[in-house]
Formats: sequence, C-alpha cells, structure tokens
Amino acid sequence: MPTTRKSAAPAGDRLKAIFLLATLKPSRSGQEFSHTATLSEVVVESLREHNVTSDIIRLADYNIKPGTRSNMGKGDEWPGILKKVLDADIIVFATPIWWGVQSSLMQRAIERFDELHDELLETGESRLHNKVGGIVITGGEDGEQHITGNIANFLLAVGVTLPPQCAVTYLGDYERATKKSLAKRFRDENGDSIEAMARNLSFFARLLRKNNLPT
Repeated sequence: MPTTRKSAAPAGDRLKAIFLLATLKPSRSGQEFSHTATLSEVVVESLREHNVTSDIIRLADYNIKPGTRSNMGKGDEWPGILKKVLDADIIVFATPIWWGVQSSLMQRAIERFDELHDELLETGESRLHNKVGGIVITGGEDGEQHITGNIANFLLAVGVTLPPQCAVTYLGDYERATKKSLAKRFRDENGDSIEAMARNLSFFARLLRKNNLPT
C-alpha cells in the first residue's frame, strides 16, 4: 500500500460521507463479521486522511419498508437515512455480491430513492445534485462489473456525479480470514485503488461545493 498522504484541506473544508452498507448481516446478529463492512472501514480510514468524516449506515439494522416513496408510513426508518444522505457530500453504496448481483438490501435502497428520480424528471433538478458517489463491492464470485454498472447507472440517473476511479472491489477467498487479517489484506492488495478513490471523491466533492452544477 502506498504511503498515506495527509490532506492539505483546512478544518473548515471538512466533508461528510455516508456509506449505505448493504450487508445482510445485522450488527447484533452474532454472525461472522461483514467483509463489505470491513472494506468500507478501510475506505473510511483513507477518506479521513482527506478531511472527510464518514457515517456507515448498516441497512440491515433498520426497518426499511418496500416501496418507491421517500416515506412509506408508520415504522418506516428510511426517512431518517435519507436525511443523512441529503446532508452528506459523498454517498457510497457498499454491497456484497449475491448470485451475481447486488444484495437485496442494496436494491431496496435504490428503489426507495425512486421519488427523487421522479422529482428530477419533473423539475430538471435533483436534491442529489452536487454530491459525488462511490461504490464498494466484495464477493467470492464474479459479478462486480455488472453490479458496478447497475449502481453507476442509478447514481447518474438521480443526479449524482461519479469521479474517475470512484469504486473499489475485492473478489477472493475469505476462508479462515479474521476481521484484522482481512483489513490488512485489503490495505496491502487494494491500497492504490482505495487511495485513488478517497482522493478523487474528496477532490470532486470540494469542487462541486465551490462550483455548483448550473440549474
């Protein structure tokens, strides 16, 4: 992994990132650790060096009702998540691969953004304009390019800007790995990609903060 470079951004130029983590493992399930969460945490470390604070939202811990509106009524916890998304500068979609596609929770989150897409079609403006997007994928099988295409297509359709090298993926053998050893593997094998992702996300987020897209 390359030597980490400290961000030259001043404290007042701090950015916010939100990770929508679509692992199927709730945090208190007692199941083994999440590989996607571990890679996301390594990306968070790199973003921190660029003066970005991050919040990882583990979707499996919330009651996110099926539907295509921003608020699906009593008990729906998506509106609170959406508020955090709208307050962020950087939005990262993080998903494992299940049978060649993104997880069901990732797909549900995409569906819940549909109302914002309708707003864009009706008004030409999006509440997600001037935000940048990133993608994190882990899996023990192929399907990464298909998932990256799906998520990138969606993010672009709702008005999110995608910088170059804004995605990081790890496909490999996870047997006998511990959370600590897997994090080290991600840093050793994906360090260049993670640093490029963090650098580009933060650069373009600051660029859009100072130069909003024309409306």
